[in-house]
Amino acid sequence: LAASSHPLSHAAGEWKADLAQRLGAAGLRLDWRFETDREIVLSVVQWSALTRILRELVSNAIAHADAARVAVELRLDGDALTLAVADDGKGGDPQAWSHGLGLGGVRKRVRTLGGQVQWLAAPGGGIRCVVRLPLTGGEPTA
Repeated sequence: LAASSHPLSHAAGEWKADLAQRLGAAGLRLDWRFETDREIVLSVVQWSALTRILRELVSNAIAHADAARVAVELRLDGDALTLAVADDGKGGDPQAWSHGLGLGGVRKRVRTLGGQVQWLAAPGGGIRCVVRLPLTGGEPTA
């Protein structure tokens, strides 16, 4: 947390290692996909919010989904970052959920970054959460 900025590729590596450890300890498999058309530097605010968003979404899959696998996709394309977290669990209708502090925190962090979040019932079961963030505050690196 002491660093004032974080290259996206480094952050992605940290996130992957953290999520793989947490999911592995819970007996779930991580499918990880990271795509980028360039390197950018995340501000500490962006990095911190994305870290907390990822941790909350994975915590929900561990605690509530009854899943065997969690897929995380992180894609930087142009000036937008898309983060998708999907599980193969029991699913349900996201509109019928009681949105507590965890999901409320995800919404608040996404809103703080100027983005959008959507929860969807995944085809074949499970839940897919898609976060889209503009990266106007992210700085390109040389």
